[in-house]
Amino acid sequence: MYICITMLLLHAHTVFPVASASITDGAVVVDGHQVVVVGPFYQLCHKYSTAEVIDLTGSVLLPGLVNAHTHLELTHLKGLVPYDGDFRNWLECLTNQRRATQIPLSEIIAHACRESLESGVTTVGDICFQHQAWQHLAREPIRKTCFAEVFNRDSNFDDQKEFLQACIRQTRTDALLRLGLSPHSPYSAGPHIYQMAGELSQKHNLCLTTHLAETPDEGKIISEDVISWKQIMMRMGRIYDSKTPGRRPVDYFLNLDQSERAYVLAHVNYLDDDELSDLARSPHSVAFCPRSHDFFGHAEHRFREMMDKGINVCLGTDSLASNQSLSILEEIRFLHRRYPDLPGETMLKMATINGARALAWDDKTGSITPGLEADLIAVPLTNTDNDPFLNILESHTTVKLTMVRGTIIFKDNEGNNF
Repeated sequence: MYICITMLLLHAHTVFPVASASITDGAVVVDGHQVVVVGPFYQLCHKYSTAEVIDLTGSVLLPGLVNAHTHLELTHLKGLVPYDGDFRNWLECLTNQRRATQIPLSEIIAHACRESLESGVTTVGDICFQHQAWQHLAREPIRKTCFAEVFNRDSNFDDQKEFLQACIRQTRTDALLRLGLSPHSPYSAGPHIYQMAGELSQKHNLCLTTHLAETPDEGKIISEDVISWKQIMMRMGRIYDSKTPGRRPVDYFLNLDQSERAYVLAHVNYLDDDELSDLARSPHSVAFCPRSHDFFGHAEHRFREMMDKGINVCLGTDSLASNQSLSILEEIRFLHRRYPDLPGETMLKMATINGARALAWDDKTGSITPGLEADLIAVPLTNTDNDPFLNILESHTTVKLTMVRGTIIFKDNEGNNF
């Protein structure tokens, strides 16, 4: 059972609205689905004296966290897909494990959503093979963009177009569910697939995402080393056009005819200076997955340079085939350990408003702002005398309360879940 009270006043040690300055001894008033006002508790408690008060004075209040790139259907593969240094071997192993599973997808998705919500993730950008997860996600109280993933199987694109059109017709969107389209990657979806996705996105106002520059070999896959990858793709049931351009992945993507349509670019682990500059002149966002990036031992990610050039960088977990949890809070804690000089404010934006903007949910969520919907989380402090945000970065506390669209979805109070 979820708790939904008409008007709530959440009283916290500190409120981090993200879009405005933090408020010590702050409060947020929620009426129905929306945030009404944010301010000092001593002011709001009198004006809204009839509201139900939720005491979070030992916690900080943050916007719900956004996981901009994940594959929830693979949640059951945690620890089952080892990496030996060869991405192709890992990909084949992942595919074989996914095919061999006997766990119903409904159970996998329900578990993934529960883990996400209990870790403070209130919005996900989820990619599922053959677009099978959306029906299960539709039943879950988490905000989501469900991306229909498409590959280039042969030189006749009618089947891909028919598949995407069917996804558009059949996916039932609502206040918490939107549809997106995902050409898988330049090496598995040719230019015609990207053009088709762009046209459909334009026509139906859909978000777009793709995997890009994920591995150091991707440039070779696109330009020259086609045969070995084509064999792997065929074994996986995915065939791509062997007529590939001789250019680097980011350069190739940015020169597609429809690339002015804004994408969420997953990973972008490898690019040169020219590509970085060109990317900064585009409308695209980058979803950086720090712990998955570390799992594969990739070269240092250039996310800080990207942000310095004005690129909207957000965070994702990727799947549990390359990560230990679906927690974006753990992603920013990982970043803090790896980059202790990275400002907490920057990481918080990457985990919230940047992700909402990338997924085009910033009209509803991403910050604690009057008029937006109330996606909020509370994280306990271990020491209320220290800098509160630094405290949660350097502690191992877990989320105490998660609210989506004004409804308390999860509350941890002496083991109680609602």
